[in-house]
Amino acid sequence: MSNFEEEQVNPILLEFLDTDDFEEKYKILVATPIMDFDNLLIDNMASSIDCVIDDGDIESRVQELKVCVKTRAKYETLRLRR
Repeated sequence: MSNFEEEQVNPILLEFLDTDDFEEKYKILVATPIMDFDNLLIDNMASSIDCVIDDGDIESRVQELKVCVKTRAKYETLRLRR
């Protein structure tokens, strides 16, 4: 069994990665309790959308990720309207 198979994949991350819609990604972030986040999850979510989140406490990093996702959702909507 490989290391990948032995590791548990975070279901929140899978849900986040499974949608291409940034509004849906934002809803996932809002619906997830702060205690379910850790630095690795935040880093993986951020890298999946080409966003870099500064070091800091979990709460401020989640807020920064929400801002990044919300901004991308705004521009995705504007792009689709054209």
